[in-house]
Amino acid sequence: MSPIQNLFSQGFDKGNLIFYGMGTGGLGNNSGTIQKAVYNHNFPNYLALNTISSNTSDRVLNYLIYQEISEARTRLSSRGGELGFEYGLFKYFGIGLAVTNQVITAAHFRTVDTRLITLLALQPINVSSQLMTLSITDVIQVYLQRTRDFYNAGTADLNLFFHFNPNSPFDPYLRVGGGAGYERLYGGNVNRVFGSLGFRYHFNDRFFISSEVEHANTYIVNYKVPSSGFRNRGNYEETAIKFGVGLNFSLSKKDNLVLDEAPKKVIDTATSDPNNKSNENLESKLERFVFFASEIFDLPSSRIHLEGRARLDAIARSLENEYKEYDILVITYTSPYKEDLPGNYENYDLGFERAQAISRVLREKGVNPRRIIDSTQGSALYTVESKEKVVIELRKKIK
Repeated sequence: MSPIQNLFSQGFDKGNLIFYGMGTGGLGNNSGTIQKAVYNHNFPNYLALNTISSNTSDRVLNYLIYQEISEARTRLSSRGGELGFEYGLFKYFGIGLAVTNQVITAAHFRTVDTRLITLLALQPINVSSQLMTLSITDVIQVYLQRTRDFYNAGTADLNLFFHFNPNSPFDPYLRVGGGAGYERLYGGNVNRVFGSLGFRYHFNDRFFISSEVEHANTYIVNYKVPSSGFRNRGNYEETAIKFGVGLNFSLSKKDNLVLDEAPKKVIDTATSDPNNKSNENLESKLERFVFFASEIFDLPSSRIHLEGRARLDAIARSLENEYKEYDILVITYTSPYKEDLPGNYENYDLGFERAQAISRVLREKGVNPRRIIDSTQGSALYTVESKEKVVIELRKKIK
C-alpha cells in the first residue's frame, strides 16, 4: 500500500459523514411477553381440557403434555434491515440517524379463529357431541398452524457511536441508541432500545464492510386491543447479528499530500561531490512526504495544530507499518528566502524548532527515535514555490 492510500484509508475521523446499510438476523435467544402471547394464542385449550378419563390426575397430565408441545412449537425468529448515516462530531464520538425494519416470525401460528371453533361445536344438540366437536376442531387447528409473520415494525432511531481506534482501517466501535415507530400488522406504537458492539473494515477512503452483534428490546405501547384475532402487545428481546456495507466521506479539509517518487536533491551545494555515484544510488532509495507548513503548524509559529497532529499520526502509522526499512529525515523550509545566499539564515531558529516539534510528535506516536537521523532547517535553494514547506524524507537503509 502506498503512503497516500494508507493515509487516506483512515476509517472514522472527526468530520466524516458515513452512510451504511445492514441486514439483520436474530440468533433465536428471544424472550419477552410477545413470545408468551404467541404461546397462548396457539395453545389448544379445548383439546387440553377435554379427555376421555374423568380422573383429575389424568386431566392434569393431559394438560401438561399439550403445554410442552405448545412450548416446543412456539419458536420465534426475527430478521430485518437498517439504513442510516453517522457524522463524526469528535475524534472518538459520532452521532447518527437510522431507519430500522424488524419482522418477527412464528414457526407455528394459529390460522383458525377460536370463535369459529365455538360456533361449529354449538351445532350438535347434545353435550357429548359438542365436546367431541370442540376436540376435533382443536386438533384440526393445531394441524393447520403455519409459519407466519405476526410483527412488522419500522422505527426511526437515534444512534451514538463510540470508536476505539479512529484513523485506522480497522474500526471497532460501541453503539447505543433508541427509536420509535409503528407496528403495521396488528397496530400499536413501538419503542426500541438497543446496544451493539461491532467493527468496520475500510478498504480505501470510500468503501467499507461492517458487522455487529446487537441486543435489542422492543416494546409495543399505546396498544388498542382488537375485537378479534391476535393481540400483539408486550415486548420482544433478542440478540442479532448484522452485516453490511457503507460509504465514507470526509467533510473536513483534504490533505494536500504530495509524494515524490523520484525526488530532487533537498540540499544543494556549490561544490562537486566526489561520491556522485554513491549519492545517485542513495537518491534512488528515497521517498518523501511533502506538506505546506500551514497544514502542520499555526503560522508563523512552530505550534502544531489539531489537523497537523492527525496528519502526523497517520504518517507515523505508515512509517511503522509500510516503511520499516527506512530512516527518517525531517526538513522544514521557512520564509523569507534569499536566493543569492547558499542558505536561509534569517529564520534558521524557527525552521529548526518546527523540525524538532515534528520529531517529538513522531516519537510520541511510536516511531523509533533511532530511525530519525536528523531534524533540521533546509536550504533556501530548494524550489518551494514561495511557500513554506515541510518535508519528511525517507532513506532506505543500506545493509
